[in-house]
Amino acid sequence: MKFGNKTPAIFAKIMLLGALNAFTVWCVPILISNKTWLFAIYFTISTLILDYIFLSKKRIAPKYIVPGTILLLMFQVYPAIFTGYVAFTNYSNGHFLDKETAISVMVSNSFAPVGDTTNYMQVAKDNIDGKITLIVQNTDGSYGAGTRDSFKALPTSDVTVSSDGQITKVTGYTTLSDDEIFAILDQFNDFKVPIGNERFYSVSDINAVELVEQNLSYDASKDQVTDRVAGTIYSPNNNGSMVSETGEEIEPGWTTTVGWRNFSKVINDERYRGPMLQVLAWTFIYAGLVVLSTFFLGFLLALVLNHPRMKSKKVYRTLLIIPYAMPSVLSTLVWAGMFNQDNGIINRVLGSPIPWLSDPWLAKFAVLLVQLWAGTPYMFLICTGAIQSLPSEVIEAAEVDGASPRQLFSKIKLPLVLMTLAPLLIASYAYNFSNFGAIYLLTGGGPTIISSGGIAGHTDILISYTYKMAFAAGKGNDYGLASAVSFFNFILVASISIYSFKKSRTIENMT
Repeated sequence: MKFGNKTPAIFAKIMLLGALNAFTVWCVPILISNKTWLFAIYFTISTLILDYIFLSKKRIAPKYIVPGTILLLMFQVYPAIFTGYVAFTNYSNGHFLDKETAISVMVSNSFAPVGDTTNYMQVAKDNIDGKITLIVQNTDGSYGAGTRDSFKALPTSDVTVSSDGQITKVTGYTTLSDDEIFAILDQFNDFKVPIGNERFYSVSDINAVELVEQNLSYDASKDQVTDRVAGTIYSPNNNGSMVSETGEEIEPGWTTTVGWRNFSKVINDERYRGPMLQVLAWTFIYAGLVVLSTFFLGFLLALVLNHPRMKSKKVYRTLLIIPYAMPSVLSTLVWAGMFNQDNGIINRVLGSPIPWLSDPWLAKFAVLLVQLWAGTPYMFLICTGAIQSLPSEVIEAAEVDGASPRQLFSKIKLPLVLMTLAPLLIASYAYNFSNFGAIYLLTGGGPTIISSGGIAGHTDILISYTYKMAFAAGKGNDYGLASAVSFFNFILVASISIYSFKKSRTIENMT
């Protein structure tokens, strides 16, 4: 048997397609059982399309385009659409479940004590199946053995009690010592023994239980929850919660659509509008200052290192590229340590405890300084390329006409470089507009803006403010509100990107 040069490639293709199909066959039934139909359909159709394309000798172009498109749909398009959907819901802490599940949890977790007495009990193990069992002394003096699933009466003769009233021996069970009970204490979290009539024995101490009963009931025909102890009736509101006439709310709630409420809250609620406008203004200023400062410093360095009389150019260029080569997360954390008020090296050198990261203006200066250090190498590289591509005839003609070095810079080199790099500068502005890591790792968005209720900070940009809103607003995680804010961020970044594309086309037409 002879093998051609293409045999390894064919074998690798078959192995990869086999692995893909095996994964699909394994995961699709699981997705269907969990009723995640969208993902089940996505994986099925994607696998069939890839099989159809890669098992053919033709269709060369789709082999390059389709895999990327499939991944784009999964990791870019779907998250964007889902975020847009969440912006129109109340998806937040206490509203993660669907209505049916939320009501079931609400009712099943509603327990109220019956009376104010507790019953003595002893923890034991069933000698047959090894289940943890509670041997409970009932109020009438009789005994019973209960698990999470059932409760049965025990003959008094099966229970041996010491002189001080402790249960020491039970026929068919092995009693546990206190040390043995403490070793399995985590098993008693929400341990309830059903005894009938919707009443339970609930563990209240290492050797005690209390009688509790379910106090909430749900009437599906009226869509109401009733507190049978207090007589209070709870009805659903338009925010996915059961609420009484007095405004008392039962948790958890459920996820439901709320229309434009999140957007209205961002625009009309002063708690969010004021801080957001302040954050938005700083976002524009921050992105603009970062691009301007890094561009001009990178441009000047590129001019200097492209001068014919400059020596050791390779050494200087290598040194300037080092910040660009370092991991941004690591370098930002190093800068955060250097700016530390008590132990940072900057304050040690200056001999003064300057609050770099806790003063609003100094924190903004620190953020800009770190981005100047991190972004200048990139600008230096693209400016170097742009300068080296400038037509020498134009520069020589200007020199012959008697143009001074300053005129060459301001009238020739700078305009030509700006025209060439305009799309990259606009793209850099869009990148810094949403540069979450630069803010979050250095200052965490702080110091806090007091009027924001502790959510927004003086160095927060829109994306970091959105993150804080998702995890710190209201009762906790408010993804609906954060998604609404991220929608505004998307509109702004998309507008900048569209302008960048138009600018690129304009330059192409000029050249």
